[in-house]
Amino acid sequence: MAFRRTLKNIGAAGIPIDFNPTNSMSKSSTFYNFSSFQAFATYNYQLSQFHKFKLLGGYSFEDYRNESQGSGINSLVTNDFFSLNWGNAQSASVSDAISTYATMGFFGRLNYNFKEKYLFEANLRYDGSSRLAPENRWRSFPSLSAGWVISNEDFFPTSNVVSSLKVRASWGQLGNSDALGYYDYIGMLNANSDLPFNNVRNTRIYQSQLASPLKSWEIIETSNIGIDVSLLNNRLGITGDYYVKTNKNMLANLEVPSIIGVGLSTYNIGELRTKGWEVNVEWREMSNKFKYWISANLSDNTNKLVKYSGRNVVLPGMVSLIEGTPLRTIWGYKTDGFFQTNEEYNDYGVFISAKTGEGDMKYLDLDKDKKINGGNGTLENHGDLVLLGNETPRYLFGVNLGLEWKGINLSAFFQGVGKRLFFMENSNFQPLLYDWKMPYAEQSDYWTPDNRDAFWPRPYSNGDQSYWASDYWVQNAAYIRLKNIELGYTLPQSLTKRISIDRVKLFVSGQDVFEFTKAFSFVDPEYPNNAAIVYPFFRTYLFGLNVTF
Repeated sequence: MAFRRTLKNIGAAGIPIDFNPTNSMSKSSTFYNFSSFQAFATYNYQLSQFHKFKLLGGYSFEDYRNESQGSGINSLVTNDFFSLNWGNAQSASVSDAISTYATMGFFGRLNYNFKEKYLFEANLRYDGSSRLAPENRWRSFPSLSAGWVISNEDFFPTSNVVSSLKVRASWGQLGNSDALGYYDYIGMLNANSDLPFNNVRNTRIYQSQLASPLKSWEIIETSNIGIDVSLLNNRLGITGDYYVKTNKNMLANLEVPSIIGVGLSTYNIGELRTKGWEVNVEWREMSNKFKYWISANLSDNTNKLVKYSGRNVVLPGMVSLIEGTPLRTIWGYKTDGFFQTNEEYNDYGVFISAKTGEGDMKYLDLDKDKKINGGNGTLENHGDLVLLGNETPRYLFGVNLGLEWKGINLSAFFQGVGKRLFFMENSNFQPLLYDWKMPYAEQSDYWTPDNRDAFWPRPYSNGDQSYWASDYWVQNAAYIRLKNIELGYTLPQSLTKRISIDRVKLFVSGQDVFEFTKAFSFVDPEYPNNAAIVYPFFRTYLFGLNVTF
């Protein structure tokens, strides 16, 4: 329930001021229901001591339903009665909505093992989704994988150096329908009572989105090769993978002229190819009284939109889809510091903005047309815009380490990104863009005639001429962060048993303790792409005592 009061206040001249002069009240209720059912059976069969088979078959079903109702009314006779009965009946409104979807699938798996040397697996799924038209609703998705345990071969030498060695390869397809709306294949009608005529609100019926009955599953096809190695009596483990993933029939938004007058859903108009690799190294020494372990992982991937049937539009800032480029490319202007005087801007002879003057950003006129713009917004003519990079993070890594010795335990986890560009809309960090947008402490180093080497341009209320998308504002969001650390001590049981306590442990821990990054101090390098800066970043420290009886 929500209620907006009418508030009265006395202005500076003693004149009464009404805030929210028309009070209002609304009520809403929502009912969610999600049902899931899965059943499967397995069968194991062994033919002699060398051939092992395993069969699995199953069925899955999911059903989701969301029902909501809402009602509201304006101009209540008093601010003190929270009831729809006290409002103006002519302003009453009611609404309801129902959203549903269901998925069903059949799946099977065959495993074959020959002498623990040669491994094979085949999977087949047959899935259906209510989000698609009946003729495109069902599709099969196969996958295959094979492995060779080289260390189990007779010719492989027995050694304490190499404990095990395995190579493997896989190929498979999976379907994605989550990017679809609930009823994209149906021309849905909407009703709204916002059409005034003859002093009465009238209900209008309209179609807000074109139906697309021909769309089908997005198919995610992945090929992978990998190696698993254990060394030095299984104390050192190394795993490596290289993969190629292709999103076929990729679901994406279609750019069309606004003259069409109706919204569009996603369509199968793209193909995305991603190539990447992962490496994991782990060392464990658990046989002595002093136990310790450390593991590290490193991964990287690049992507390219190899096919896109929509319009390739180049705009300042982040552009999600352009054929032939990675996803989420960043386009902006090249800069050359700030104008130090108004005369310098006038002598530059390039129009930037009617508000531009001393202390503002100097953008480079790359196409020499005496103005700063994005040209025709195409790959062939994008004016002064340049491709600054993309928002795909590169070289993701993590380090996990720990030790145990005489009741003392220490564990820590570091994570980070080796390369990442982070683009923010200027509304998320520009001071004084709006009256309430106050500066951060870091932004106190701004340009003035007495501070010409400042990092930030001159303060300018309600003017963004220095904050256009450019190489100056794209952040280097590479970082390393201590995500978790814990130090603990467990009292010897010889002491705790005397007072009938099984275990006593004291500990201190921290989360997000510190990080190293070159991004703005008010930016968390873990922010998702194009995130708005709303809540402050928290670091958490805990002191505790665990007692087990």
